[in-house]
Amino acid sequence: MLKKSRFFMPSNISILRFLLLIAFTLNSAVLHASEPSSFDFTANQGRLLLHVTHKDPLLTWAVNDFADNVGRRAGRSIEVTEQYVESGAGILVTVDPFHPRLKALENTPHGQWEGFAVFVSGETLHVVGADIRGAVYGLMTIAEKVGISPWHWWADVEVAAGAVDKASLTLTGLPMLESPAVKYRGVFLNDEDWGLLPWAAKTFEPETGNIGPRTYEKIFQLLLRLKANTIWPAMHPGTKAVFTVPGNKAMAQRYQIHVGTSHAEPMMRNNVYEWQTTQRGQFDYVNNSQQVLEYWQSRVEELGDVPDLPLFTLGMRGIHDSHMQGTSSIEESVAVLQQVIQKQRQLLREVYGDKRAIKQVFTPYKEVLALYNAGLAVPEEVTLVWPDDNYGYIRRRSNPQEQLRTGGSGVYYHLSYWGRPHDYLWLSSTHPALIQVEMARAYADGAKQLWIANVGDIKPIEYNTEWFLELGWSGPELDVNNARSFLQQQFARDFGPALAEPLADLMLTYYHLAFIRRPEFMGWSQTEPTTPTSLTSWSESFIHNRLQAYQRLEDSMRALARQVPAQLQSAWYQLVAYPIEGAAAMNRKWLYRQLASTTVKPDVRESYRAKAVQAHRHIRQLTDLYNSQNNGKWAAMMDASPRRLPVFDSPSLINGGPVSTSGYQEPVVLASADTWAPKGAQWRAIPELGYSRHAQTVFPLATRSFESKQPTVSYAFDLPVSGDVNIEIATLPTHANQFDHQLKVLLNNKQVEQIALNSRGRSEAWKQGVLANRRVNRLHLSSLSAGHHVLTLAVNQTGIVIDEVTMTQAGKTAEK
Repeated sequence: MLKKSRFFMPSNISILRFLLLIAFTLNSAVLHASEPSSFDFTANQGRLLLHVTHKDPLLTWAVNDFADNVGRRAGRSIEVTEQYVESGAGILVTVDPFHPRLKALENTPHGQWEGFAVFVSGETLHVVGADIRGAVYGLMTIAEKVGISPWHWWADVEVAAGAVDKASLTLTGLPMLESPAVKYRGVFLNDEDWGLLPWAAKTFEPETGNIGPRTYEKIFQLLLRLKANTIWPAMHPGTKAVFTVPGNKAMAQRYQIHVGTSHAEPMMRNNVYEWQTTQRGQFDYVNNSQQVLEYWQSRVEELGDVPDLPLFTLGMRGIHDSHMQGTSSIEESVAVLQQVIQKQRQLLREVYGDKRAIKQVFTPYKEVLALYNAGLAVPEEVTLVWPDDNYGYIRRRSNPQEQLRTGGSGVYYHLSYWGRPHDYLWLSSTHPALIQVEMARAYADGAKQLWIANVGDIKPIEYNTEWFLELGWSGPELDVNNARSFLQQQFARDFGPALAEPLADLMLTYYHLAFIRRPEFMGWSQTEPTTPTSLTSWSESFIHNRLQAYQRLEDSMRALARQVPAQLQSAWYQLVAYPIEGAAAMNRKWLYRQLASTTVKPDVRESYRAKAVQAHRHIRQLTDLYNSQNNGKWAAMMDASPRRLPVFDSPSLINGGPVSTSGYQEPVVLASADTWAPKGAQWRAIPELGYSRHAQTVFPLATRSFESKQPTVSYAFDLPVSGDVNIEIATLPTHANQFDHQLKVLLNNKQVEQIALNSRGRSEAWKQGVLANRRVNRLHLSSLSAGHHVLTLAVNQTGIVIDEVTMTQAGKTAEK
């Protein structure tokens, strides 16, 4: 960040003009009842001047980008000038951390960090940043609010030029005063082999033949439009390490983007690309410490001239996401890792000095979490970054003692994943409601320092990326926002207000179906080790219902597409049509294969088989069309079968035999009849979450245990005749720090079961839980009398999410 002196005396204005400017802004700082609440960009069709008081590369880009896009949207020219004119409509951009408008930010989570104020005084729209990025975020926020999509380059959401509704170019909701809920917010480019890397190397930046400065410039611009400030660069085999490509470091400096590295890449290194075993030996601190330390030291020294840029990851794992070499027990691993962290911090002090607060993080991912839990001591000024379990459920949160650490905590969250039990690299399939509730739980337990989302290739995870970063900026509390309202805002901005509500309905249905089973999981295969596709235990009626749901989804999407103007059809295809049609085709492929494999009628079998094969071909056709969008702009970006796993193969029949439906009963979903919670707690349904689309949990979301007086939710049902009853209690596969989520089950006020909900490690229970986004807890209740009964569930902690409870009598249940 810039030194404070530059905030006070910008080089491009005279002392006299500076004093006049200060007097003017101070005079306008007092909020009067008559202060304008809007600013019309289309009023007074003369010149609209935009004056910026600082010369800074990032701010220069931002004001010119703003003037170009908003000017096109307004159908008029916005002229960027160094001359400030007090008369007539204009825009004034300043950077001043001591501006009175920003004083109220002192009590926000990070003070004035990246804060901004937007207000109107006279005929002038003022944008005041507490720092350079704050001013940039202010400009990007205004642009987004008047209809400039942050995806106008990355998803071809064209900026409408001229002939727009005047009201659409009126900025409302003034004055604005904003600052981030989370200090460092960004993305991890990962598993880029199937999209970002080939696209950059072959299509966008062939002169580099890799992910180079031109590609990173577009990514950095996108991050700033999304009010993000951090990146973990791409690091898979084939991708050059970010700092080995000329121009990458300078580009990060220009756009003021903090650069970190993943849990497996300590000290700003890319081990997969940079560690050469033939030259350095094994990446083994126990047996090769000198080479390892020299390797780290050279990178730290290389970045010594940009101390504000890096976020150093501490610790050590093996090459490419494997466990640390040279140790044979947890105790030995803890001791070695303790020494590694000590040496790494010593290297940082030697280069940057004792007094400089170098940003350091530690991410206890996979086996490293067990080492942390076994007693690894991480210095308190180091930020603890808690990972999810790769499928959207955060494994651990800061306990009360950890919440007192000066380094705070954060989250590393997956929106895309390569690994066991199965990848999901192809489509965006993580439900926005799940993202919010999990991030809200982490935030409530103090995760306010660093949020990083694994976004794979960026496309096609655009909207979920924006949602994640929006939650990091404005805060994830459900009272402030929810998935439906945010989707409506996105679609109103990108495709017009008339489509906002129906598109939100459409995409929430898409995410709901993916929550039940992601498209990439539809073959019922697994990976690491890779297994062949198999048949599902879903009932035939459930399969037909799912096929019909996808057909309705496609029909609705195509009907809405006819309302989309020609200049937005490419954006529509990338953001809406491809994910819906791709997911529908993947479901048809495997579900029709299932029906063909289990029918005894040859003609019906052949009809189903043909539909399955056609669905497979359709995915290829859809993907070819994606890569041809905008005259080939996105060639090589989308791959129809990332990692070439069996789920992407052409379907072949399996002799499953006819499915027996003898004795089958459709389960009855029980409605919640009553809830109770102790003082300071309450049950709330989370809109759109779960199979039920209104899963319940206890609020507030901060971790809290309940002893004798536990929150309860009850379900009433009536039996026409006495007999046995099967109950299924579906909960989301959330995690507790101590693996101690407990669910007590009572029938008519008498306890009948105590259920331990958490799984450990990569157990089979965990695998099935994340593949299905639920844990099903089954009870058999014998010889219940006819009449009225009440089933009550009591929870011992917050964080337990109850999706739905179903019942069958004297029959068997359908599995999902």
